[in-house]
Amino acid sequence: MDTGPHNDALGDNEESTSRYKSIIEAVQDGVFVVNLDGTITYVNDSLCSLVGHNPNELVGETFDTLVESELVQSEEFSRFVTAIDNLADGEIQDQILTFELNQETEQMVDVRVSQHIRDDGTEDIVGVVRDVTEREQRARAAEQKQEVLAKLYQVGAENALTFEEKAERILSIGCEYLDLPFGFLTRVDEGEQEIVHAVGDHKLLQPDESAPLEQSYCRKTIESDDLVGMQDARAELGDDDPAYELFELGCYIGTKVMVGETLYGTFCFAAPHDRDREFTAGEREVVKLLGQWAGYELERQRFEERLEGLHEISQQLLAAETTTDIANITIEEVMDLFGLSVSAFWKYDASQDVLRPVAETDDAVRIVGEAPTFERGDALLWESFDSGEIRHYEDLTEQPGAYNPETPLRSEVHVPCGNHGIITSSATEPHAFDEIDIESLQLLEALVTEAITAVKREEQLAERGEALQRQNDRLEEFADVVAHDLRNPMTGAVGFLEIARKTNEPQHFERVEQSLDRMEELIDELLMIARGDRQAINIRTLSLQPAVEEAWSYTDAPEATLSVDDPLGEIQADETRLLQLFGNLFRNSVEHGSDEVTVEVGPLADEEGFYVADDGPGFSDKQRTEIEALGDTDEMTGFGIGLMSVIDVVEAHGWDLLVPAADQGARIEIRTGERSE
Repeated sequence: MDTGPHNDALGDNEESTSRYKSIIEAVQDGVFVVNLDGTITYVNDSLCSLVGHNPNELVGETFDTLVESELVQSEEFSRFVTAIDNLADGEIQDQILTFELNQETEQMVDVRVSQHIRDDGTEDIVGVVRDVTEREQRARAAEQKQEVLAKLYQVGAENALTFEEKAERILSIGCEYLDLPFGFLTRVDEGEQEIVHAVGDHKLLQPDESAPLEQSYCRKTIESDDLVGMQDARAELGDDDPAYELFELGCYIGTKVMVGETLYGTFCFAAPHDRDREFTAGEREVVKLLGQWAGYELERQRFEERLEGLHEISQQLLAAETTTDIANITIEEVMDLFGLSVSAFWKYDASQDVLRPVAETDDAVRIVGEAPTFERGDALLWESFDSGEIRHYEDLTEQPGAYNPETPLRSEVHVPCGNHGIITSSATEPHAFDEIDIESLQLLEALVTEAITAVKREEQLAERGEALQRQNDRLEEFADVVAHDLRNPMTGAVGFLEIARKTNEPQHFERVEQSLDRMEELIDELLMIARGDRQAINIRTLSLQPAVEEAWSYTDAPEATLSVDDPLGEIQADETRLLQLFGNLFRNSVEHGSDEVTVEVGPLADEEGFYVADDGPGFSDKQRTEIEALGDTDEMTGFGIGLMSVIDVVEAHGWDLLVPAADQGARIEIRTGERSE
């Protein structure tokens, strides 16, 4: 029997099989073979390492062995059996399953099973097992990260929640994500760390608790340019580190919280024990995002508080009545609501072309003294005022043109308020003002400028109203003057007309005509005054006696008596205005005296001029002084229209009027000589 070729083929197959086994044994993935009834016929060393069994414990057995050893959960095994059955039935060609191989170690594997038909037609199931624990952990971490970000978004989007409520929820989300019990938000100021919000039961990590920054874990975060994560804080810091001695935190992760460009504090998580693993890149990224969220929320909250404060200020500014009121309100609220304790308000004085201080805070006075008045060009303040733009000086020591090069102030903001004035806010440290401060002051400027404009508009309207009222009063008084001064010649005209009708004598008609002429002349004079112009008086040499008698004839007082002390002499005067003077003095005596009053006219003994006296009630000392002062005021009230008309005639002629004391009645002296000073 010729068996040579057959033996050669068998040898080749054995050699090929041996070579395949060598390759399979060398690969990192686990490999197994099971027949269609589920019996394991082959496993490589990598698979044995994965499942923790020897080949002898698996070959000839089924994978139930792994379930019995609790290496694989029954649910996972059921999925595997279903896949094998589907392959055996020809329903599928291959399938990949992912499941947890070891619950304690959370080891994850991919199992790829496929049907294999040997050369002799025998069917087997070949499986390739690959450890995908790291891949699944990364996927799980990414999923958890997305869940955290989704929760963060949901919390941030709830406008009904306060920042305190949001912060507590975010800290809780972070603690759950990192599996750490303590979460806290701190504020760092002047070397002190204060806990603002916190979750967890650490007694030193509670709201309002504080500690020196040098004794805190957060000092590491602030000193670092990046987030700080310590898996084993004791090992990294040392037992004698002041932060570890005080807080005894085994692990810590924290990031800076920035409000704008200003450091606010830190956002941190910690535990009393060390961590069994390092903080992953995903965990570090989430903590950074939480810190950024805190900074954004704090910035938004601060800006909203500023807006609310500006609304309150606007209400007060609307009620202000003067620019000084506005300045005081502005500086007070800038200090209380904005926390800018070194602030002042300068008002522009256009008449002197200076910036004059109107209001300033106590801290401003304490640090730099009382604010000076700035002449044009004296200080940087003028440059800002003239520019009309808000200017921010981050370090005054580096700024040429400062008013006082030795000033303790380092940074400053200038806020011009139109052409009304300028607000300043200062600080003793450089770079003290952030974007929110600048924006708040910019909004404040608009309110203050509008308030001052409104106040000035009201003042102008009030002034116009007062001027209009004064004008109306003067018109009313002028009407009274017209009626009063025309009454005398009109009374005369009426009286002479009655006599003329009875007697039909020409001289009485002439007196009517004379009275009407006087009225026409008075009307012309008064119209000139009403138009803001005064007709030049017509000075002539007149005899006083006829003028006195004519003026008395216009007086409707039949029981009154006129006494003239001869000789009265002559006078340089406008006849119509002179009659107006005497007519008003006579009428004043009649109206303020009795029906039988006696009026006396005579020359002055020691000066050029004349007097008019009566035996009526007279004037008090106060009234005499006020009458003499009537020529220095535009007011026409107080002593009657008649006396104002007298003053007007006296002033028109350049005479002087005196009211000397009298034992009885009233006496008015008109001095017609050179006017006394």
